[in-house]
Amino acid sequence: MQPTSPQPSTHTNPEETGDRLTPKEKIELVQRVASSPHFSRSAAMRSFLLYITEQTLANRWDLIKEQNIGSEALGRRTDYDPAEDNIVRVRAHELRQRLEKYFATDGAQEPYVVTIPKGTYKPEFMPRAKAQVEAPDPSAIIAIPPAVAAPRRHWLAISLVANVALVVAVLLSFFQSHGGSQANRPQSASLRDFWGQIFSTPDAGLKVVSADSGFALWQDLSGHDLNLGDYLSRHYLSLADEQLREVAMRRSTSPADVVVTTRLAMIARTFGSRYSVQYARDIDPRSFQDGNVALIGSHRSNPWMEVFEPQLNFVVEREPTTGAPSFRNRAPHAGEAERYSIPTSLDNQGGEQLEFESYGVVALLRPCNGSHFAIILEGLNMQATEAAGEIVTDSQALTSLLQDIQHRPGTDVEPFEALIRIKSLPGGYGDAKVIAYRKHASGPCKN
Repeated sequence: MQPTSPQPSTHTNPEETGDRLTPKEKIELVQRVASSPHFSRSAAMRSFLLYITEQTLANRWDLIKEQNIGSEALGRRTDYDPAEDNIVRVRAHELRQRLEKYFATDGAQEPYVVTIPKGTYKPEFMPRAKAQVEAPDPSAIIAIPPAVAAPRRHWLAISLVANVALVVAVLLSFFQSHGGSQANRPQSASLRDFWGQIFSTPDAGLKVVSADSGFALWQDLSGHDLNLGDYLSRHYLSLADEQLREVAMRRSTSPADVVVTTRLAMIARTFGSRYSVQYARDIDPRSFQDGNVALIGSHRSNPWMEVFEPQLNFVVEREPTTGAPSFRNRAPHAGEAERYSIPTSLDNQGGEQLEFESYGVVALLRPCNGSHFAIILEGLNMQATEAAGEIVTDSQALTSLLQDIQHRPGTDVEPFEALIRIKSLPGGYGDAKVIAYRKHASGPCKN
C-alpha cells in the first residue's frame, strides 16, 4: 500500500495565522535559516527547505507531497516507492528539529519563525511575540545564501550537475543587487592571515576556476583516464559515441563547486576585492600568470590541477584495484599511509547515499615567483570538496586548520598543503580534521 501524503494544514491561511511577511521577506528569512550552521553542512536539508518554500510561495501546494519532495529535493528517482523508502518522513522529522534549534539559538531574535506542522510538509511563517531584533554580529561566520548558489535540483546527488552560466549569472545578480553590503566587514584573525596577503592590493582580485563535470562524467562512463593535454586537444571527443560526446560537451559543474564558488566570491567581497568565475574549458595557461587563482575539483573534473600537481605531495589518482578515487602520498612521513581512498567507486555504486570516511586537500601555493597565489580545493567526493572550500572561508574552521599546520597567528600564512579527513554523510559531512600537511616554498609557474 502506498503511504498517504500529509494533507495541507487547515490553518495556513495568512489572515488566520497573522502572517504579514511579504514573499520577499519570507525568502530572505528562509535564506538566513538555510545559511546558518544548523543547515550549512547538509545540502539535503537546504534542498528540502528551499523546495517546500518555493512551492508554497508559488501557491503550488499540490506539489508539496512526499513523492515530489523525494524526487525533486532529495535526489530519489521519479518512480521511487515511498512505501519502501521513507526518506522524506525521516528528513522532515530532522528538518523540524533543525528549525526549532535555529530559532532557539542563532535565530532567537527573528520576529517571525518558520514551522512545519505535523501532518503537512507546508512551511508556515508565524510571528514571534515580543521579538527584539538586533543587528547581526559583524564578526560572525560568513553566511552563504543557498538561493544564490543554485536552484533546488542542483543540491542533489553527485550525478547531477549545475549549469555554469546560470551559476555565474545568479552570483553576479546577487552581488549587484546587494551592492557593497559585504565589503569592509571586520575579518577574524585567521581570515586576515590567510586572505589578507592575497587581497593585499585593491586590484589583486581572485579568479575562481570551476570544474568541468561533463569531462569527469565522460571518463567515468567511458572508462578512460585523461590528462590536461587530452582536455586541451579535445581529441577525446572523437573516441566517444554520440551520447558520450553530448555528456562531455555540456557546460556543467557540481553542486559542491557552486557552494565553494559562492563562498569564495563572498570572501573577495568581504575584503573589498574583485573576483571572477571562469569555467575550466574557457581558460589557458596564461590565466595562471596574471593574478590569484582558486581551482576547485580534482584533475578528473578540473584538468588544470595538473599545472600545480608537481608541487603537491598529495595527488588524486585512481585505486589500481578498485578504480575508486584516492590521494596518493608521494613521500609518506612516519605514521602516514601511502594512499587515502574512499571505500568504493561513487560513480558506479551510489556512494553519496552512504556514510564513510572521505578525504580532501587544501593548498596555498605561490607558483609565479611569489607574485601571486593559487588556492587548491579538491576532494574525493562532493562532500570533501565542499569541506575544503568551507575550511578556507569559515573563520572557525580556518582557525582550526592554521593551528593544525602550526601557523603563527598574526603573520601571513606560508604556502602549504593539508590533507583533511571528513565523515561523508548523505547530503552533508562532519568531523573535518587535518591528518597530514606539508609546508612549501614559492616556485615558478608550471605550464
